Amino acid sequence: MLQTAISKPLLQKAAADLQREWPFSLFQHVIQKGRELSRQGFVYNVMVMDSDFIEGKVIGDTAIHDVTLDLSDISLHSCPCEAEDLCPHVLALFFYVYGNVFDNGELLRQWKQGGQTPTRKAASRKKPPETRTAEPAESVAQWRKQFADLLDEWSARHRRRNDWPYRLSHQLFPKLVKNSPKHGAVRSLHRFHAALFLLDHLFEYGRERGWGQGLLFGSYDEFSWQQDVDYIADEWFEALEQFPSEPPPPSVEALIEQTIPYVRELLLRWGKASPSLVYSLYTTAWELLFTKEAQRRQEKETLIRLATEKQSTTLLLAAAHLAFLLGEDDEALAIYRQHPKEAAPFFIDWMERFASSHLPERFASFWAKGKQELAFYISALPEMERSPFVNEIGRLYESYARQHNKWDDYEKLLSACFPYSANRYVHWLLGQRRYHDVVDLYLWVDATAHDIDPTFLAMLQKQNPALVLPLYHRAVMRFVEAKNRASYRVAVQYLKKLRACYRSLKRMNEWQMYLEQLLAKTARMRAFHEELEKGKLLP
Repeated sequence: MLQTAISKPLLQKAAADLQREWPFSLFQHVIQKGRELSRQGFVYNVMVMDSDFIEGKVIGDTAIHDVTLDLSDISLHSCPCEAEDLCPHVLALFFYVYGNVFDNGELLRQWKQGGQTPTRKAASRKKPPETRTAEPAESVAQWRKQFADLLDEWSARHRRRNDWPYRLSHQLFPKLVKNSPKHGAVRSLHRFHAALFLLDHLFEYGRERGWGQGLLFGSYDEFSWQQDVDYIADEWFEALEQFPSEPPPPSVEALIEQTIPYVRELLLRWGKASPSLVYSLYTTAWELLFTKEAQRRQEKETLIRLATEKQSTTLLLAAAHLAFLLGEDDEALAIYRQHPKEAAPFFIDWMERFASSHLPERFASFWAKGKQELAFYISALPEMERSPFVNEIGRLYESYARQHNKWDDYEKLLSACFPYSANRYVHWLLGQRRYHDVVDLYLWVDATAHDIDPTFLAMLQKQNPALVLPLYHRAVMRFVEAKNRASYRVAVQYLKKLRACYRSLKRMNEWQMYLEQLLAKTARMRAFHEELEKGKLLP
């Protein structure tokens, strides 16, 4: 029963908060619409999840909405109608709950009058302790203490629920940042720390359950947890993007300096558990927030020292990132060469940055050193990852070659990375109308006509039938040497195509000589000769 499941003082407090934050004179239409939905029976399946958290379904004009309402903080409501402010569906749920305990008519009259006058009986009740909100502080340590205090209060009421990660990210996070400092830069930094604080707890929650260890999710709960982690990570990135670009005042610079150890701790603690996300979080912070050369240089040296102590590849790669930010490309590439398999995607990332930054000198300097390292990356990668890696390198260098007329160097790159650059190299040669070179590439990798797309093969044959003769010859011999009747039938099909090429070239004498040699060589293969007879290829 709602009358016994809900704290009456908390419900009265929520009503007072609604009247204060949503004046009737400004929100009359929304309030009355919510009241009508409740009176008409459009609210159902109402459940009290805790004494303060309520869920229910509300029938709207065009859809049924799953609505949630937190009586301890009335601003933490949710409804899929995506209204910018309080919507009628949330109010309908509130009126439904309130009407089961108190008088909705009296509440509406008080609302119209501009505020709630609590009855003597209600006033005599002991007020529930109000949840504290994070107030602006003068140091990062104070912020963190406030966050921890709020989390302790929150945990006492909500930790036992299965949707704990959701509550951390979607309900506690708004509380942490509700009363952020007014100064723009400090406000963004405060929000950044709130996200950092919650990420640590979300990662810990996942570690306790063994989540985040693979590419696939073991359960819906793990999938939901990852969604909540990504949500707070997005808040982290957004806070960084909103940080002012102009140099901060000394007071803000001091807060930034205090932030460095906390960001490093995230990398140290969770770099192995969620390597891709944590690496991205860490490096983005060092690109957008920590911009002083001295800070970056000191952090790079610290990471190199810690990487040696902990034998950590992740820390070394992060140090290389800082080296690139400092313009020390040789040092960064030297680190990458120590761990080419792990560094391969970052090599591509920096190549793309330099190629698109309109700084051709920086790209040329990077590439002069980097192209010498490609063999190390290719050999370190698993076979299935080599062609995609080379294709990305080729795509980026092709863009650079187009802008600076470096086509000779582009072809050298494709040649050096062959056969992993085969598709791109063939496309390049076709664009240059170098059809003989295309066929030479196929022959180099021991390809036959059977290995080539029929449409593409037909295009080559149309350009010049002589081009495809060696490809057909190889196909015939490969299927003859397989020595089974099915392969013999395929060989006969390619012999017919081979004969057509010789005929179009008016070189039937060569065809006759070739066929005679083939018959002599396969004289003991009776099944093959039977298939030749069926194909009407025998003299």
